[in-house]
Amino acid sequence: MTGASITVTDEISPAIERLVATTQNASQIMSEVAGYLLSSTQERFQRETGPDGKKWQALSPRTASARAGRGVRGYDHILRDSVRLYNSLTTASNATTATVGTNVIYAGIHQFGGTIEQGERSQKLSLKRIRGKRGMRFVRSGRKGAIEREVTIGARSITIPARPYLGVNAADEAEIAAIIEAGLERVVQ
Repeated sequence: MTGASITVTDEISPAIERLVATTQNASQIMSEVAGYLLSSTQERFQRETGPDGKKWQALSPRTASARAGRGVRGYDHILRDSVRLYNSLTTASNATTATVGTNVIYAGIHQFGGTIEQGERSQKLSLKRIRGKRGMRFVRSGRKGAIEREVTIGARSITIPARPYLGVNAADEAEIAAIIEAGLERVVQ
């Protein structure tokens, strides 16, 4: 997956090793684990918290204002503006692994944080005079009476804070171990 990936090796590994040694085909049980990981990750989006339980950093006032201007929710629903990232979460599993992740290219910057450098660029703007007033407003290109101007937009840096959504916490480890144990009991019977 291109977007973001985290590998967890911990106390669950012995349970997985026991599962693989005990059963011929552990794929069904690992599929259940992958399903649990997906629902746990989706809950993090809804609660806007990381695997460690810490609340994600709030949107900047500028970002919230821009979202509200587009008819979106302002400060609400961090990382779910277009729900593309949320809807891109997928699972994969086989007899020894269960994964959840996304292939959205910008997933990594949201998971780990970072700075994006944008270079200087030129762009055409369409403007139209406001009737009865001095001044102009933005309009769509090609609109009757529109004046196009070439403008240069300067270089800038955008810092995006880490808002981790992938990962496993102690509660997840306990639930995964319980899923594996229940699967082993079904296989033994």
